Amino acid sequence: MIHRIADNIVCPLGEGSEEVYRALKSGRLSTGLHDGADGGIEPYFASVFDQGAVKPVEGMTAFESLMARSVEGALAQLEANGFRDFDPSSSRVLFIVSTTKGNISLLRPEDGFSKDRRLLLAYSASVLTRHFSNPNRPVVVSNACISGLSAQIVADRQLASGRYDFAIVTGADLLCPFIISGFQSFKALSSERARSFDASRSGLNLGEAAATVIYASPQAAGRVGEAARIYGKYVAFADGAIANDANHISAPSRTGEGLFRTLSFLRPVLEKHRAGMICAHGTATAYNDSMEAVAISRASLDKIPVNSLKACIGHTLGAAGVIETILSMYQMCDGVVLPVRDFTSLGVPVSVDVVSSPRRFDGDAFIKTVSGFGGCNASAVFLASRDLPVCDWSSCGGLCRDGQPPQDCHEDARVVKDISLEVSGTEVNDIFRRSKTDYPKFFKMDMLCRLGIAAARELLGEAGEGVYDDAAIILCGSHASLDDDVKYMATIAPGNYYPSPALFVYTLANIVAGEIAIRYGMHGETTCYAADSYDRRSMEEEAAGIIGSGRASKVVFGWIDWYDGQGRADLSLMERI
Repeated sequence: MIHRIADNIVCPLGEGSEEVYRALKSGRLSTGLHDGADGGIEPYFASVFDQGAVKPVEGMTAFESLMARSVEGALAQLEANGFRDFDPSSSRVLFIVSTTKGNISLLRPEDGFSKDRRLLLAYSASVLTRHFSNPNRPVVVSNACISGLSAQIVADRQLASGRYDFAIVTGADLLCPFIISGFQSFKALSSERARSFDASRSGLNLGEAAATVIYASPQAAGRVGEAARIYGKYVAFADGAIANDANHISAPSRTGEGLFRTLSFLRPVLEKHRAGMICAHGTATAYNDSMEAVAISRASLDKIPVNSLKACIGHTLGAAGVIETILSMYQMCDGVVLPVRDFTSLGVPVSVDVVSSPRRFDGDAFIKTVSGFGGCNASAVFLASRDLPVCDWSSCGGLCRDGQPPQDCHEDARVVKDISLEVSGTEVNDIFRRSKTDYPKFFKMDMLCRLGIAAARELLGEAGEGVYDDAAIILCGSHASLDDDVKYMATIAPGNYYPSPALFVYTLANIVAGEIAIRYGMHGETTCYAADSYDRRSMEEEAAGIIGSGRASKVVFGWIDWYDGQGRADLSLMERI
């Protein structure tokens, strides 16, 4: 369990979490129709900053400046509430950045395989930490649409390790033709306001924003005191979980398997607390909304009121899991459940209690759910209390005991095999052919995923059904999906506009983990990071922690990177002893 001590939102609806929350509560929203004047882009509904609203900080891009502005807003909130001792430059503070595409707006068709460091997600995160003089290597989570909630789960683990007192989690993304054209290639965008879970829903609305939440360990939270309250209440992140559908990289499981598993992991907390709301992902796309409803029903949570904020602020990609969590915290502490805008009739295959008009929040907890490409899903439960919540082993997933750092869980797990590949494209194909594996899909994948599948085959061999059912995958790389970004960018060049959904889906860093999960039937966690180099020790510790928590019996972890015809994979398999 970790404690929220400050937060901030910067989005087209306003600046400051309370300002944005009060705007939503009064019925305001920031989504609207945009003419799509950029190239071949069709009109689309979205929440977009006014021109010039994101003012660059010297030495920073617009994306980096937006993150910094949000962090500064959270720090200012702490000071305004009476806590003036917070030092973002302390070695006891860790920055965690959540984003899907970072500075992708800087990529141009004529650049080809650019060497511009600003396109690397880890570089942007280092710009942010240097701005605040923080000495630690930032953690960058790029896990498609679940990135923001994944980052908070990672914050929970990092604070439970005892190495840090505070984690600053910042999620951000800005829209550009690259992103908009890609979603339009999937026919996923609506030209009207999104209607989550409604029978007449026609697609999602995109959005841009930055959001920051600062978490404290149980010991450090006591130093902050009343400055951490929202409307007189303390809020804690009690538990969170990530799981994969192992079904398809761009279509959710019809049974909601991955999301159902994440919700099942939250049961120990939910048995002790009353959830007054589920803030769903609610993209207003046909299959996502149906999958979420099925998963909620399977988890026997269908009587809990469900809402989604996508119609009001848009789908803010890497910021979504952070901004929607913050706004849910304010709803819980204010005793209000905001409605799904324009909802009229249920359009999902099972009955769930979708909120169509404001209600009283009845409970001391809420659940946040998210889902994304690559089959990834995440859920978390948050608690509110008049007093600072006490952390105990039974209610926080086994990651800490009585507010103390966990015992060294390496004794419960060991690495059983390592493999290393440094190859070109032809060599990757040859390695796979030599394995004599019957998997025709291999040659339809992008090169990063081919490298991942070939490396997984070397590491895991041919496994029987169910062998890796609960296995987790945590991967890290430098270039993320930049190799595919370059190729996709060429398809939307002026005079050469033919955006391909088959190519766009691979412009997400986590798809390689999704492909491995599908190949081996892995329903455990899939999480992807971006970094400038491989820190094996930290990855090994995280893998051991996942096994020690009881949520996986095996973890595939390591480094995987591909760019401009060259790739490297250093993968390891860890198993419970």
